[in-house]
Amino acid sequence: MDFLDYAFMQRALLAAVLVGITAPAVGIYLVQRRQALMGDGIGHVAMTGVGLGFLLSWSPVWMATAVSVLGAVLMELIRWYGRTRGDIALAMLFYGGMAGGVMFINLAPTGSNANLTSYLFGSLSTVSESDVTAICALAAFVVLVTVGLRRQLFAVSQDEEFARVTGLPVRALNLLTAVTAAVTVTVAMRVVGLLLVSALMVVPVAAAQQLSRS
Repeated sequence: MDFLDYAFMQRALLAAVLVGITAPAVGIYLVQRRQALMGDGIGHVAMTGVGLGFLLSWSPVWMATAVSVLGAVLMELIRWYGRTRGDIALAMLFYGGMAGGVMFINLAPTGSNANLTSYLFGSLSTVSESDVTAICALAAFVVLVTVGLRRQLFAVSQDEEFARVTGLPVRALNLLTAVTAAVTVTVAMRVVGLLLVSALMVVPVAAAQQLSRS
């Protein structure tokens, strides 16, 4: 019997393929913006969403998506209006996200700590049908944004001032990039885990830069 005859292997393969496409797609823009560690920061914020999901008995994937998007937007707002450097905003996401995740997990029913491991480090073989549905929907959004707006996003990533002069909505595109990165983190967390998702967003892009000329 072929291993793809098993339903859990089919789900695992589909999830892995989708994550392998979406993570580098948004990672291209993060690397160009010198925000390669943004995935790590959002990953820690997503811990709060996972903890809330366990606490409220809701889907951890969708809850993590909502919390991650909120965290990414807050980071951009802090960078604009608070005149705070990006690394400080990232640090705030790191520590606040971890603290929130630990707090909510401790308040959740017994047994949630074991489940949390599959989100921190990934558990490809345990991806459920509901996880696949969420991953497909979120991956479609990421691909639509990163491919459909690739020229605008690249212009903003390379030179914000030039993009602003040409009439591009720089702030809106920056927010969209942050939201897309947040969605990508939640897409990948069931496959590679929240602690390693940043590597999947950065390493393929860094490797491609060594082989390409542009």
